[in-house]
Amino acid sequence: MGKIILVLSLLASCALAELKWASSYDAALAQAKKEKKNIMVMLSREECPACEYMNDVVFEEKAVTSEIHKSFVPVHLDIHKDFLPEGLGYIGTPTFHFLNASGKKIGRHDGAANIPTFMGILGKYKK
Repeated sequence: MGKIILVLSLLASCALAELKWASSYDAALAQAKKEKKNIMVMLSREECPACEYMNDVVFEEKAVTSEIHKSFVPVHLDIHKDFLPEGLGYIGTPTFHFLNASGKKIGRHDGAANIPTFMGILGKYKK
């Protein structure tokens, strides 16, 4: 019985670390206005090692996902598949744009970052 409780606890803690992306840029804008949060846009592409690092390492950290969900509406856009709103450019991937709830750009970060660095970036652009 103790093993079952341990397994369920581990599964629950993993589920809490999952980043829930908005379904589209427009959906992120609507949600940000409703919840009075800023928006974090991640621009990426398939087969991008730095993007995979962000998804597999940084966004698996509970402290990171908790801070994102508390302060931002995250939306992920593929530079080759999704519509990119005007003003959300990139040099490489990943590129992170931070917007207020009205869609006005308040900041940008190019490239991947380790967990402590990314937490600092989030702190800089949260409400």
